[in-house]
Amino acid sequence: MTSIRIVRFAVRATPEEVWRALLDGAVTPQYYVGFEAHIDPAPGTPYRYTAGGGDMITGQVREVVPGRRLVTTFNGHWAPEVDALPESLVTFDLSDALMPIPGVTLLTCRHENLPDGPLAEHLELGWVSILSGLKTLLETGTPLAA
Repeated sequence: MTSIRIVRFAVRATPEEVWRALLDGAVTPQYYVGFEAHIDPAPGTPYRYTAGGGDMITGQVREVVPGRRLVTTFNGHWAPEVDALPESLVTFDLSDALMPIPGVTLLTCRHENLPDGPLAEHLELGWVSILSGLKTLLETGTPLAA
């Protein structure tokens, strides 16, 4: 059986600001556990997150709607048990139309095709930490973790 993990946050920022934070390798280390993004947001292109000179996450961009939607495959490499997982799918959706507050973006992260169990729960908590960090950084200008 496979898990689908969904994490949602209301971020006091425009979809364009959230989009930039998701893709900009100069920004991602401040909230994404030190991982630097290397993403060309074009369908079919490979992407990776690096740290300490090695690949932590690799995959392929599947779908892009600039400023609104990014779908990628996901292969984690930071621990042997994560590396052993089958390829999964991560989708980020951004919308300000659903929010009743001007200047606020609803950021939804959906991680699909994970085997059920503690590792899927661990990855979900990872997304909560990462996206909490993104929210804090965009709203305060300061990283969540120093």
